[in-house]
Amino acid sequence: MFNDVTMDFTDSNGKTLDTIVIAGINGSGKTSLLQLLQKLFSEGLNIKNTQSILHKYEDEKSSLICDEVELELDISNDEKSLLKSLAHKHISKITKILGNKHEIVRDLRRIEGLLNKKGQYVKLLYKLGKREKGYIIHQNDFAFFGILPEEELTSIFKVLSFSAVHSDVKKTTSSNTISDFFEDKSSNDSLNSDGIVFPIDIFSHRKAIEKHITESVTAKLMDNRNLLAKDVIEEAIRNINNLLKGISLTTEFVDINSDQPIFQSAYGPKILSEELSDGEKQLYYKAILFDKLRPQNSIIMVDEPETSLHPTWQQEVLKLYDNISGNNQVILVTHSPHIIASIHPENLFILHHNDDAEKMVECFNAKDKGLHTRGNEPNDILNEIMGASMRDANTQKRIEKIINLLESPDKIDEPKNQDYIESLLDDLGNLDPIAMHIEHELAIIEAERN
Repeated sequence: MFNDVTMDFTDSNGKTLDTIVIAGINGSGKTSLLQLLQKLFSEGLNIKNTQSILHKYEDEKSSLICDEVELELDISNDEKSLLKSLAHKHISKITKILGNKHEIVRDLRRIEGLLNKKGQYVKLLYKLGKREKGYIIHQNDFAFFGILPEEELTSIFKVLSFSAVHSDVKKTTSSNTISDFFEDKSSNDSLNSDGIVFPIDIFSHRKAIEKHITESVTAKLMDNRNLLAKDVIEEAIRNINNLLKGISLTTEFVDINSDQPIFQSAYGPKILSEELSDGEKQLYYKAILFDKLRPQNSIIMVDEPETSLHPTWQQEVLKLYDNISGNNQVILVTHSPHIIASIHPENLFILHHNDDAEKMVECFNAKDKGLHTRGNEPNDILNEIMGASMRDANTQKRIEKIINLLESPDKIDEPKNQDYIESLLDDLGNLDPIAMHIEHELAIIEAERN
């Protein structure tokens, strides 16, 4: 759907943006873009050899059927050094198992070469070629995400991908990958990863999230026997609440019992997590997950963060991601005018169909188009940026019909037209601007008659 699209997530000075918000109508590719990024970094995609034959409908779930993707990563010198050291260390180990000429060894050496290049960005290329019976992977510079041990890679950076759809998230990696030689993947934690990618549905991961609170307290007490349990619990609670600072919640995380957090309601009683609203659960669970995963130099992708949130919380939800320390980049996909109204236009990227180019998807930055976002009224955002009608189609037709009637005052007294006008005014109410305009015009017509 994207054909040939370039997206530049840097500001006017060339500095990488920390927060990126992507908007567009349904079907414009917002979620597809997140899935593309998730797949590029995944182990599932990158365990395939570059000479693998791909058949579109058989392989597209685990592969990437796309002619070419070039991604520029803004990586610090420290991160480069860590990755080079990790690649170099494992070249010798893998050579002993698979031989010096194996494709995996060649992939790692090519990655070493890319990391040795000077400059702020590391360019990674994924490229397919067409065959009579399918496709073949010509080049995959992302291969090291499937070769190197995920435990060591995730200590450098992670990709957290929050789903908008509540369903069971299962590990998508295959067995017998090269990293199986070097690490134990038998974990009882239900928060599974696909290499460095963590596909997260917070409601499916509820048990793992709630368990983190008690486990972190227990682990700290075991490591520091001189600490008081009360102090450790209070610190754990404070860490979570600090992540939600600036969001107008009506509950507060105040205590833990043997296996889950306890909250204080603004209306009086203490409640357990199952008694929270879906919006409150989403915010608290994300805060607890960020405390658990402690992302550093990582990419955090969130599909529709406004799900189940009151408009007030939608206006404030970006504060949750701002409160995470660790030099992360946040990419949000949204339909919420309240979220868009809380960001600067340089942080907003809009996907839309170009009707003149076979309806292929294009992308533009809001600032480049002279659009205004931060502090604007949500209705203005809906109309000017999201291209949505301010009213439902039926009401808009009724308004237009009455505006036409006002230009022919002799028809207004007809009983059917009187009923039509009264019906609309009853629906809109006295404070609606259009209703007030119609009432004003009717008063002028009546005054002129008198």
